Amino acid sequence: MSKPAERYTRILDQLIGPFDLSHDFGRKGAYEAAIDYARQNLIDDPHCNEFLLAAAKRLGFAAITREALESRIKLPKEAWLDVWISDEDDEVALTGTREGIQYLIDLLTQLRDASDPEQHIHLDRGALPMTENSANLVLFKEDETWFTGVAGEGAQDFPEREIDPKSIYAIQFIHYPPDDLPISAHRLYRVLKVEEDRGNASNIKEFGEGSETRYYRFTFLADNDERFTYTFHLDDPAVNYFTHREILSLAMKAV
Repeated sequence: MSKPAERYTRILDQLIGPFDLSHDFGRKGAYEAAIDYARQNLIDDPHCNEFLLAAAKRLGFAAITREALESRIKLPKEAWLDVWISDEDDEVALTGTREGIQYLIDLLTQLRDASDPEQHIHLDRGALPMTENSANLVLFKEDETWFTGVAGEGAQDFPEREIDPKSIYAIQFIHYPPDDLPISAHRLYRVLKVEEDRGNASNIKEFGEGSETRYYRFTFLADNDERFTYTFHLDDPAVNYFTHREILSLAMKAV
């Protein structure tokens, strides 16, 4: 064991000693103590992320990074959030303690005021303040054109995504997927094949802002487990594309 690892083990032993780790509340309190220690003492330490990873593994939470500590609102004690999604009624319930709801308000305020167009926030199941049984929650900020699909005056073209079409492993539709497909918004769909569209596609989601050469035909499994082939533009902001590596990364965060 390296000297930094030995030091982290001793520090963690001291931090979590007062907590009962036999239940979630005790482990959550211990993890909060470890995060507070890192925020106060290790922000400038090159081994900060190693300490946070060790604490997360020991207490059974998803790891948070030093970069996230520096940019996120401080997590208050007694902050809990839970997102429940009904499989039958298309209903989502967000439940939180007073502190958890205030934390979410603060995060949304930070996101609202962020100048970085790529800024978004992940709240992962089992990572504070989310409960072990919660669904994952991702917060985004977008312009009105993201919802309407209509660019306003002076709006800039959507940037080209840096992605190899052949590496796309899964596809996701935001809000308004094509009406003629048995698919749902926000779900991930496994892509079976990607082909360059040669201008003769019968099923196509039009995107008037981008190059005609960036249309590709995607074959994927829909909600009814049938294969469908549809053409989408690589730069359409209403469609998200994921590589296999990105899917594995999301899966690891959810464990």
